[in-house]
Amino acid sequence: MLDSILVKWYNRRMNGIPPLRALRRTFQNTFSHVLDRRFFRDRLSMTLLVGALVVNGLNLVALALRIRPTDVPVPTRYSNLGSGFDQLGPWYSPFLIALAALAITVANGYFAYQGFGRSRLASFFLLTGSGVVAIFSLIISLAFGAVR
Repeated sequence: MLDSILVKWYNRRMNGIPPLRALRRTFQNTFSHVLDRRFFRDRLSMTLLVGALVVNGLNLVALALRIRPTDVPVPTRYSNLGSGFDQLGPWYSPFLIALAALAITVANGYFAYQGFGRSRLASFFLLTGSGVVAIFSLIISLAFGAVR
């Protein structure tokens, strides 16, 4: 589907720049076609996806409220084998954990959307996995925020 949109856009581009109105109409049609799929009407899928996105949002908000920029290196890795925190890094390291969790949620959501018609169970596992990653990321980020 995306390939056909890109081919149409490329063909129009070779003939000249299409008007903005045509591009907007194409994106609206594509967006409405995506939202009409069965994946977005399934309550369990939407609950899992929205839940993971909410936890990721809470994670980013909690980090933004707790962590402030500093020039001093902060703990970035905790090891049970050693004597606690064993690696230092920049102040924004906990944000990278939260952004990685958000990226995993978006990627798993996309794969769940693509595979929903073939295997609903696999889609549910992908969305559940992204929720678990989001929860663990929240716990890790809050722990690093508490150390500061």
